Amino acid sequence: MAGEQRRHGTLPVQRMRSGDHAFCRYAARPAWDLVAAYVWRGLERGERVLVCPAPQTGPDEARTRLEENGPSLDLVCARGQLEFSSMRRLLHPAPRFTAARQWQRIQEETERALAHRYSGLRTFSDMHWIADLGADLEEVLAGEANAAHLFTARPYSEVCAYDSGAFEPAVLDAVRAAHPHDLLEAPGMLRALHTAGRVRLIGDADLATRGDWLASLREAFTGGPPEGRLVVDLSRLYFLSVGCASDLLNLATDARHKRIEVRLGRHQATLLARLGSHYLRHVTLIEDRDS
Repeated sequence: MAGEQRRHGTLPVQRMRSGDHAFCRYAARPAWDLVAAYVWRGLERGERVLVCPAPQTGPDEARTRLEENGPSLDLVCARGQLEFSSMRRLLHPAPRFTAARQWQRIQEETERALAHRYSGLRTFSDMHWIADLGADLEEVLAGEANAAHLFTARPYSEVCAYDSGAFEPAVLDAVRAAHPHDLLEAPGMLRALHTAGRVRLIGDADLATRGDWLASLREAFTGGPPEGRLVVDLSRLYFLSVGCASDLLNLATDARHKRIEVRLGRHQATLLARLGSHYLRHVTLIEDRDS
């Protein structure tokens, strides 16, 4: 049965896992570094990967673009773990797009991947195929919003990439809302989301983003009532450097908050503990098992 997908928010592409369905947008040309990161993460996890670039981009060009952002793909292509295809080819021999046909083919390809002893299937699809196939946009959007059964019942993940120059802003807003996740525009970025008593940091906290990291933390530590609780949510970070981790502890040391909760993954918790977080009694590390 088809069903609506719950909205979970923004992720860095490297955090995409089996069961995730994500939206991304690009302007003028695809973000091949994002595609490469997504592809290689799947290959490392032992998944079969299916890449459907824009119809005007042939498989040889797509492969060249990916190899510009990573090592040679000779081995994974030769053994069939990575395949360059298209929505037209995926739907064949159906003469037109329907969500039911797309779901059927994805289920078949997922079963095929498992039969060949891969851990699952992940796909990347540039949505220029909608115009190429003359598909009904409303039907495509309905399919995007009601595909939860593909992700909850099978080891499958998918990124849908929309060219912001080819779709109206209202359409992009609607399709973004229909996906459980949207992706940061490229690897290596950092985004901060502030709400009352809480800051969520997403992406990479390293030398390149350290200025934004410090500015975001300082805003969180100085905003709101200092006597209350502050939540610093790092559960959607992909990378946390020693320097940025030290920045967090230094700011927490001088904070006037009675309680600071840092929500984070196991590796981040280990790093903060080694840097002495246990000496700060008002700081509590809460490990997110899903991180």
